[in-house]
Amino acid sequence: MDFGGAPRSAVGTLLAAADSTDSVLAVFADIRSGLPGSADEKHGGDAAAAVLFGPETDDAPVLAELLTTASVTDEFLDRWRTPGATTSRVWEERFGEHVYVPLAMEAFSAALKQADLTGDGIDHLIVCGLSVRANRQFAANSGVPRDAVAPDLTSVIGNSGTAQVGVLLADVLERAKPNEVIAVVVLADGASTLLLRTTEALGRRRSQGPTVGTQILSGDDSLSYATFLTWRGMLRREPPRRPEPDSPAGPPSHRSGGWKYGFVGSRCEECQTVHLPPARICFHCGSDDRMRAQSMADTPARVATYTIDRLAYTPSPPMIATVVDFHGGGRFRCELTDSGPAVAIGDEVEMTFRRLTTSETGVHNYFWKARPVRHQTEES
Repeated sequence: MDFGGAPRSAVGTLLAAADSTDSVLAVFADIRSGLPGSADEKHGGDAAAAVLFGPETDDAPVLAELLTTASVTDEFLDRWRTPGATTSRVWEERFGEHVYVPLAMEAFSAALKQADLTGDGIDHLIVCGLSVRANRQFAANSGVPRDAVAPDLTSVIGNSGTAQVGVLLADVLERAKPNEVIAVVVLADGASTLLLRTTEALGRRRSQGPTVGTQILSGDDSLSYATFLTWRGMLRREPPRRPEPDSPAGPPSHRSGGWKYGFVGSRCEECQTVHLPPARICFHCGSDDRMRAQSMADTPARVATYTIDRLAYTPSPPMIATVVDFHGGGRFRCELTDSGPAVAIGDEVEMTFRRLTTSETGVHNYFWKARPVRHQTEES
């Protein structure tokens, strides 16, 4: 299996994680890059998902069990990327449909036979792959009832490539009932089928975080096409008329790893004051070395004050410099992202790990920014 740089890496990751006797976190992520005006750009979507595999414990019951898997491979060329290229090339979709559908049918039939099931016994069918025509053709010919075919979400978030299998599986698990069979079919350099059965624990352990549907409804569609192309590196625009920020350095980033990557501050054990960034001496009571680590990445916050700077450098101008107050204590000055100028004091925000700058040597510098919390409304 190729575990990077190919959509089939999702299948390899799933099978490797399921095959382990330890707890394994399988993470899928993809940035769909396509030339301006191409089908990949129009129909692609960036996404990430994570699935945790492991033995059942009192604190972590198994929500779905893997029944069986089946894979079929073939040597053919439908999509490729030349060395150094930022985008891939692909043959017309009729060729992919001609090759993929028979492979998918063979892998699906083999998995059903191993599990002693028929198409009617599938409660949820997930079909993933970059060939949309092949996906639809297989789903129509699979023998699975039409109402059991899970939405592929491409009309709302695009085809997320390697991450698609994780996103769609998460979406189905949020809607599935106990003791239902889920079939996951992935069409990528061949075809693979995974059959899972949900357990009684599924109904008791729904995700406490935002669901896939909620995240889709709370998205922001205000990104301009020019900004999108700029972030993709396909459109060179005039930089800010100010000196470039200092380039990131490896040693200080390593020394402050907990703060830089985990947004871990400190809380004084004497007076409970929260310090951002972490400190050894409390600025409130003056005690020294009486601190404990305080994770702040998931702590809700509100805008205390802000200013809009149209000259300062930011990948997404204008810069909204804001000061946020965290629930339970702590104040931090940072940039507000994913927001237009319509920001107000008191707005709810959450922290997100984002790119700050890119040096002339190509090194990206990431740190934490705040973004507005968008609530699902009845109108949505």
